[in-house]
Amino acid sequence: MIIDFDRIAEAHIEGFKGGKGRLDVRAYVDEKARIMYSTLRPGASSGRHQHTGTFEAMYVLSGELTVHYGDTTETARVGQVHYCPEGHFHWFENRTDHDVVYLAIVPALR
Repeated sequence: MIIDFDRIAEAHIEGFKGGKGRLDVRAYVDEKARIMYSTLRPGASSGRHQHTGTFEAMYVLSGELTVHYGDTTETARVGQVHYCPEGHFHWFENRTDHDVVYLAIVPALR
């Protein structure tokens, strides 16, 4: 199965999960997973949130994504993956002056 994000309407989300700024998302969603091609605009962030019954993997395609996971702050760069296991909290932000583009996968575990 091919997922063509160019054929999926883009949603513009302000303050994703209580964060600030704009996140643009093209999402494929079915009963097994949510697969998202996402663009986090400069200065934007998500709110802190927990992954219950699922996990999230975020593969950076361009830019640098600052991720806060537990007591750790890390920067995920092109070709790297941020992984937030089931039951854990995280939040992320774009501290740069250019877009961060990433592919996020959130499967249904139960």
